[in-house]
Amino acid sequence: MTRNRLTSAAQTKAFALAGNSTLTLVSTSTGTRFTFKVQAPMNADKTARDLDADIRFVKVLTGADNENSYSYLGFIRRDVFSHGGAKAKVGFAAPSARAFAWAWQQFVQDRLPEALEVWHEGSCGRCGRKLTVPTSIASGFGPECIDKVGFICD
Repeated sequence: MTRNRLTSAAQTKAFALAGNSTLTLVSTSTGTRFTFKVQAPMNADKTARDLDADIRFVKVLTGADNENSYSYLGFIRRDVFSHGGAKAKVGFAAPSARAFAWAWQQFVQDRLPEALEVWHEGSCGRCGRKLTVPTSIASGFGPECIDKVGFICD
């Protein structure tokens, strides 16, 4: 297994829905890549309100600052991705929006296409802490968080 690469649809879906994930989708056929943040609703103090909430907000990296240049794209509710409409800063027809919508549908159907690679940036998908243990890097979750999200490593 390659470090920081998510290798199954179930792992990718669990990582994305964990509450504080950053993932990059890469097309191996075109080399095109997009980076997304998928986050639970946040309190005023920037902590997740309820990690079991039914909604996750999706943002896409649109600028050079890998920490702050994210624009609202839409949301995931009950495994369905919906474009944010007028509130979205990126149109539904944009390549990044189409890529996420297509990829998310694949993950929900438990498919990870051969021509698609999914990478995480080395932080826990639930709490956002830096991952340092090799098994945590491989799964995308820290040792405490992996039990809370209910994901089982292969």
